[in-house]
Amino acid sequence: MKIFLSAIENGNYDLILQRPLLWNLMSYYYIKGKYNLACEVRDKSELILIDSGAHSFQKGKKVDWDKYTQEYANFIKKFDRENVLGYFEMDVDNIIGYDNVLRLRKVLEKVSDKIIPVWHKNRGINEFKKMCHDYSGKIVAITGFKNEDIKDDQYLMFLKYARSCSCQVHCLGMTRKQILDKIPFDYVDSSSWRQNGIYGNIAGKKVSREFSKTHPLEVFLASYLEGMKMQRYYQKYWRKYE
Repeated sequence: MKIFLSAIENGNYDLILQRPLLWNLMSYYYIKGKYNLACEVRDKSELILIDSGAHSFQKGKKVDWDKYTQEYANFIKKFDRENVLGYFEMDVDNIIGYDNVLRLRKVLEKVSDKIIPVWHKNRGINEFKKMCHDYSGKIVAITGFKNEDIKDDQYLMFLKYARSCSCQVHCLGMTRKQILDKIPFDYVDSSSWRQNGIYGNIAGKKVSREFSKTHPLEVFLASYLEGMKMQRYYQKYWRKYE
């Protein structure tokens, strides 16, 4: 299992770029104006995933989805390197409908064969099965938000079916230890490393909220290094079962 550390876009890149990095996930929505910095993170990282940032729009913003998707496609074409594992699709079914999501997916797939489809329960279980067959040998994604698309006791069934189709599975936003300890996803992503620092918990030690506010760079770096420890822990934890 590889845990990709997400939500690094609004931190101090310079601090973490002073060392080789493992696996990071960045959102196109936040890095489109920080292209050079995003390239530095990419080049320092062993692997990178890019999220479309589509969920950032789901708070009442009016969006020209065709224009945004074309800009995302242009970014992919320019940004891609061998160590970029994949790019998540525009999974905004609840806003524009699944037919339009499929249409926008085709736009992205014209520029890359690394586009990762993201299943949501509104698509139905048959569509999950179809996705796994259509993307055999590639990465498919599900969500890890509690009680949203998949119940905790259902994850293993989804994983087994995807594996039977030779798919690798990424679980988006999966940060819960009780699930990570039981379900051997191929990939997950987590922003919990950053939340711990924000709420005054670094390396298992409590610091005051005031300290977090007055020493943001120190907190950011310490939290990221703790995130890297989590990455190494779960890679080792699941490797023993391979």
